[in-house]
Amino acid sequence: MRERLHDYLAARPAGATAEELLDLVFVGRGRDPDFGDRFLAALLGADPRFRFEPVEQRWRVRSCDGLVRPLAEVEFVVVDLETTGGASGQDAIIEIGAARVVGGRLTERFASLVRPGRPIQPFVSRLTGITDAMVAGAPRLAEVLPRFVEFAGTAVLVAHNAAFDVGHLRAAGAPLDAPVLCTIRLARRLLPESRRRSLDAVAVTLGIACFRRHRALPDAEIAAEILCVFLERLQERGIERLDQLLDFQRSAADGRPFIVHVPRARLDEVPAVPGVYHLLGRDGRLLYVGKARRLRERLAAYFTNARGHSPRVLDLIRHVHDFRVTETGSELAASLLEARRIRELKPPYNRQLRGLPRVGFLKLGVRSEFPRLWATERVGADRATYLGPFASLAAAERALAVLGRVFKLRTCPGRLHPAPEATPCLSGQVGACTAPCAAHVDEVAYRAQVDACLAFLAGGDERPLAWLGARRDVLAAELRFEAAAQVQRDIELLESLRRRQQGLNWVVTRQNFAVLLPAETRESAVLYVVLGGRLAVEARLAATADLVSAAALVRERFARYQDAPLTRADVDGTAIMAAWLRDRGAQDGVILPLDGPDAIVDRLDELAVTVRDLGMAGVGPLPPIDALGERP
Repeated sequence: MRERLHDYLAARPAGATAEELLDLVFVGRGRDPDFGDRFLAALLGADPRFRFEPVEQRWRVRSCDGLVRPLAEVEFVVVDLETTGGASGQDAIIEIGAARVVGGRLTERFASLVRPGRPIQPFVSRLTGITDAMVAGAPRLAEVLPRFVEFAGTAVLVAHNAAFDVGHLRAAGAPLDAPVLCTIRLARRLLPESRRRSLDAVAVTLGIACFRRHRALPDAEIAAEILCVFLERLQERGIERLDQLLDFQRSAADGRPFIVHVPRARLDEVPAVPGVYHLLGRDGRLLYVGKARRLRERLAAYFTNARGHSPRVLDLIRHVHDFRVTETGSELAASLLEARRIRELKPPYNRQLRGLPRVGFLKLGVRSEFPRLWATERVGADRATYLGPFASLAAAERALAVLGRVFKLRTCPGRLHPAPEATPCLSGQVGACTAPCAAHVDEVAYRAQVDACLAFLAGGDERPLAWLGARRDVLAAELRFEAAAQVQRDIELLESLRRRQQGLNWVVTRQNFAVLLPAETRESAVLYVVLGGRLAVEARLAATADLVSAAALVRERFARYQDAPLTRADVDGTAIMAAWLRDRGAQDGVILPLDGPDAIVDRLDELAVTVRDLGMAGVGPLPPIDALGERP
């Protein structure tokens, strides 16, 4: 543990607070505020490699004391290389350019062509203008490299994408022990609004001219000018010492170092397919379970120092030492497996970071004489009319406001007891509701409003859109453009709502359907069956017998799942299925309605054909339907 903290502090020359160090040791800490100080004093206090700065309240390693220098006294050498375009090595460099920066000014320069030991690739010649003929008479790297090392001396090395330039120099044998700065890393912190961080893009953002690009010395001079601007901005942030600057370039959005323990080579092995990933701690302990449409991209995003990482995510990344993945074949399967693993394994960071996908519906009740319209997060096993799913409850509430206003439906809670002496709420007073609470409308007339709403959603009545369109045109003619724009947004929302209802009405209303998706391999498929609004059957189909067994299971469960109360696991599956229905593309699986317990039997042939279309070879001719037993 002490060695682990030493390595951390050696990479953080300005030191770290007790809280940072304790976060590396413990995933969760107790409430004793003095425990951390006592623990670190006992662990590090007697080790001569460590020291505590009482003024700054930070622990340091003594090997970094030489970096505690004012930036005004630090020399920087900004370097740029041009290479043959192949792998790094002693024979890859074709030009070295460098510029010294002292006190925020460019002083000496260094430039030399190098005769490589391999041909220059054509695209490099086109980019740089350097040809094999130009370097044929140039000195070998064995002569140029010592001169560059002497020029750099003990200065801090700087490069735009330092991993490339310094990596090539070290691969060529340059003895470089000086600290290294990368202007791309600095750009991530100092120019967070800029998405492009190439040398050209950063220079343009800072107003620095770019001439003779893609030659070593001009590129080094441009990077040196970028460094000078950055040094001014760093001083405005209170960064005045070299140790603070080195920490700043490595830091994440929370100001602490961005540390990745997972080797980059491990990420290259991950397939770009849907699946579930498990993030593991130093001792193999499970920390977090997540799902992804493309596993490789999702994991790579974790281990990249991005500005979008929250403090919780950054804390998780610092504790991750390994991961494992499970391919699922579809995003829906990944979401369901993720929820199941989280429920069973209870990883500590899942409780901190996220929950189930949020969806919303509109519900038009049927039990009241004056049905109301309201927003809800789940579909119930009743005979109400449901609209959705929406991206969130807030999105459903926005649709509620427009739909209720256009058809003048009530959105207030509770049962009504109409009375002429009652005072309507604000919606009734402004005409957004016909105010059945105050007996301004009878049951028959109100039911006509409900029917008009349902007829519009079914696509049989265009009058509401025509009325809104005429209202928009009148407002525009009166130069009331903001009001006209709001009416146009209402029209677009209603059109979108109607399209959604016509496309998914049978799914949301009946709440009994089957979804068939490919599995992670072409040898099987996955069947999900929703009964009574909950996920009731999940079956892997690898042969005809699997399909027959799944159909029998659906028939057996159909009736008892219609009115049974939802469990926590049912809620998880329902929310995930609703989010998938909301976001699915036209090619994402096959959905089949199930009108009754025998519908799955009637669709067995259709299911078998679909499974074969997905690439399964194990599904052959179906047995007689009698194999499922007598129908009830």
